[in-house]
Amino acid sequence: MFAKIEAWFRQTRARSSRSEWAIRNLGLTPSTGTSEAPGLLLIQIDGLARTQVERAIASGRMPFLKKLLNRENYRMHDFYPGMPSTTPAVQAELYYGLRAAVPAFSFFDRVKKEHGLMAYPEWAKDFEASYAAQAEGLMKDGSCWSNIYTGGAKQEESHFCGASLGWRDMWRSGAVLKFFAFLIMNFVSVIKIIVLMLVELVLAFCDVIVGLKRGERFIHEVHMALSRAVVAIGLREVVKVGVSIDLTRGLPVIHMNFLGYDEQSHRRGPGSRFAHWSLRGIDRYIKNLYYTAQGASRRDYAVWVFSDHGQERTESFALKFPGGVERIVHECLEDAQKLDHAWRPRSQRRPAAPWMRSRRRRSAQAQLTPQEEATFTIASMGPVGHVYFTHKPEPAKLHALALRLIAKDVPGVMLRSEAGKLQWLHAGGAIAVPEEVPAFLAKTHSEPVRNELAQDLVAFAENPHSGDIILMGWSPDKAPWSFAPEHGAHGGPGPEETRGFVLLPRHTRLPKGTEHFIRPAALRAAALNLLGRGKLEMEKIVPVSGDVVALRVMTYNTHSCSGVDGRVSPKRIARVIANSEPDIVALQELDLGKRRSRAEDQAALIASELEMQYVFCPTVTRDGEHYGHALLSRWPIEVVKRAFLPSAPGSWWPEPRSALWARVIIGARRVNIFTTHLGLGLQERQLQMQALMGEEWVGAVPPEEEIIVCGDFNCTPGSKPYRLAASKLRDIQKSMPGYSPLSTFTSLRPFTRIDHIFVSPALVPQKITVPRNALTRVASDHLPLVVDLLTETAAAETPARKTG
Repeated sequence: MFAKIEAWFRQTRARSSRSEWAIRNLGLTPSTGTSEAPGLLLIQIDGLARTQVERAIASGRMPFLKKLLNRENYRMHDFYPGMPSTTPAVQAELYYGLRAAVPAFSFFDRVKKEHGLMAYPEWAKDFEASYAAQAEGLMKDGSCWSNIYTGGAKQEESHFCGASLGWRDMWRSGAVLKFFAFLIMNFVSVIKIIVLMLVELVLAFCDVIVGLKRGERFIHEVHMALSRAVVAIGLREVVKVGVSIDLTRGLPVIHMNFLGYDEQSHRRGPGSRFAHWSLRGIDRYIKNLYYTAQGASRRDYAVWVFSDHGQERTESFALKFPGGVERIVHECLEDAQKLDHAWRPRSQRRPAAPWMRSRRRRSAQAQLTPQEEATFTIASMGPVGHVYFTHKPEPAKLHALALRLIAKDVPGVMLRSEAGKLQWLHAGGAIAVPEEVPAFLAKTHSEPVRNELAQDLVAFAENPHSGDIILMGWSPDKAPWSFAPEHGAHGGPGPEETRGFVLLPRHTRLPKGTEHFIRPAALRAAALNLLGRGKLEMEKIVPVSGDVVALRVMTYNTHSCSGVDGRVSPKRIARVIANSEPDIVALQELDLGKRRSRAEDQAALIASELEMQYVFCPTVTRDGEHYGHALLSRWPIEVVKRAFLPSAPGSWWPEPRSALWARVIIGARRVNIFTTHLGLGLQERQLQMQALMGEEWVGAVPPEEEIIVCGDFNCTPGSKPYRLAASKLRDIQKSMPGYSPLSTFTSLRPFTRIDHIFVSPALVPQKITVPRNALTRVASDHLPLVVDLLTETAAAETPARKTG
């Protein structure tokens, strides 16, 4: 009854929501017949290192991310971006599985013979076309918001992405007309966005004054203020509304990117209060989108939150040295040509003045100047710089030039040696890449990252658009530098810039090799598996020996897999179960072949999703339709008995009730599991419990074997049936010192405890949980009850189980 009332309210509210209204009036196409299909929302926080997100959570700036970890059963993993540690490279690997697809965010295209940024629409589009020829995009049939590439999404489903920002493409796809229609139909939201932008602009210009007093450049401060208002507020608000509509539509995969933190970190540093200010708003919108995804009726969404890379706190060559690193390269080259033996056999001509031959390109795509065409050019945006020679000098000359650059405070230089291998020169000497990289990074990076980074540096340096020499702003023996006018930077191999984070539900299946970190290609493989477009191998159970066996047991009334939103979803119930990773699960109120639940075998579907064994116990059978309960196990199940329990005449809700007795072998121990769903009448519950505890059921178990009795007993503590069970066995919620029992019904407002687990004395409860989160509140009208049990046993092989 409670669930039906709640479902009616939810469905009424959903039909009148702004997102549904936008779908109808903007001519958008919603998904149909996909309510049980998996969906994925990828939320990216650009540039947020794991160190900084942990600090933000601890300081209270990101309370919802803290809730995901503490209550929503999420786990934080390290995210390693590869090289270069920048968004275009990460997204190329995430969308298409290609490592080191670009050498930097800004570089010189050797084919086009021009400088450019990966934010340029034509550049992003051309490079993505080459990726798409090699692999299918992750975002196929989905939507992409505020990213570099479309990821395979259609043009009309790609919004504020570098590869879809060309005016011709936007007009052809109808994006321009839809945007103006959106403004008209969301007038109130537009006013809100404008007001927020104006407030942020005022705050930003106050901070500009502070920056100018510190000696920052005026033009950079003004650009930062405008970016703060437009990107951190305006774009964020519009993207949030658009993603909410796509979730309501039921698109299979959606990827959105919050840019504000990264923008502000570049100006003031990744750990600055200025940058962390933006995280509170980002956290609030993640919360909004998470609950929108959980409430979506056209798709069963999982929500993953991640950052593509971190940032290093840096000093700036552009601000500290007049002319920046470009002038240093010119001066070193001039000195090398005049003084170094390796250069002397060549022309004695002095090169042209440095300001005539190279200029920074940060805002416009540009062909080379005549001087550059005759000599060399530099692309140095961020902590990585690429130097391209028109006629590449011999390795000995490049080595001599690299030594002079190191002497001029450039932290590191990478170049190809005579043997065709790579060298990384730094203030302390030189190392071979990749062989000596792990030892070189021993004090700054974890061992697994060191080994991976060593291989990625080779792929990075061998990218066809990498420079003939590569300037590194980071080295383990010097403070980090950026070649751009900024105080936070990324793109290199530093420990902060190569350590993002991923927040995933604990049950998320990941590919092998992700024990220490997840890289973009692994996240892609996990996403394709979730979406049913790829397959990951299930982790095999490894037998171990020991004197103690751990066992996690769950009991859960599924309400026929019908949630309080009115949606029938066995897969959603399977997600609830998977989040707790139980070994044995007792499920009540399951349908088999009933028309109200699409005539599905719900127990079989759930067991298949979880890759567990199961047995079904029918209680009510009419016209080929069955209704009852089931037992799922990671181990083989031996059914001992399936039978009806006694009923009382004159019950106000006459319905047959039955019980299932099964046995599983764990190590050398035989564990007997009894599961049931007792009646609603006081008298019939008493009769049923007497029978269950009598000689034909629990009383028939040999004294040396363990007993677990679980299910929905429809009786509260203190009632006669409860006291009868507690006199024979232990109520796990009452048997652990210092633990306060938790209610399991209803899921929306738990007010009573009617789902129980009773155990024999040798089974000792270690941890008890009643998961209450966004998923369990909506999946059924009951909450699950989970207990970790410990039992002593003789040394024997038994499957190892995951912990934590």
